[in-house]
Amino acid sequence: MRLLACCAVLLAVSGCSLSGDDAARFRLVVPDNNIRVEGVECAGARPFRNVHRGTRFTVEDSDGKVLADGELPAGQAVNADPTVDWGVERIPTYCVMEFGVDLPKRPRYRFRVDRGSPIEFDGSLVFRDEPVQITLSG
Repeated sequence: MRLLACCAVLLAVSGCSLSGDDAARFRLVVPDNNIRVEGVECAGARPFRNVHRGTRFTVEDSDGKVLADGELPAGQAVNADPTVDWGVERIPTYCVMEFGVDLPKRPRYRFRVDRGSPIEFDGSLVFRDEPVQITLSG
């Protein structure tokens, strides 16, 4: 299944220093609008069912060379629309997975979840104070 047909890289990543290899932080947002209790452990639903704890991911350079890989952690359910007072315990949520990897500096990167299409983003988004936010769509 080609899960990652398109996506948006929204924010940036954090690291401690800017020399050599460093830890980069990612925030993977799965906008599945599943009905859950906010804050519970979650995995992707509907078209994102293959995005869950243990799913393999890679971070590649622009030529496709794997720079880092790992398994996704469990996600946490966050309110899909914080402007709404839902008035109930179970609400529409997104599943958010946060994790880090050690990466060498590169001008561009590609993030890929288990055989999905690569999500490209600029290297300037890495090693900042906020995690690189990648929002899946498809």
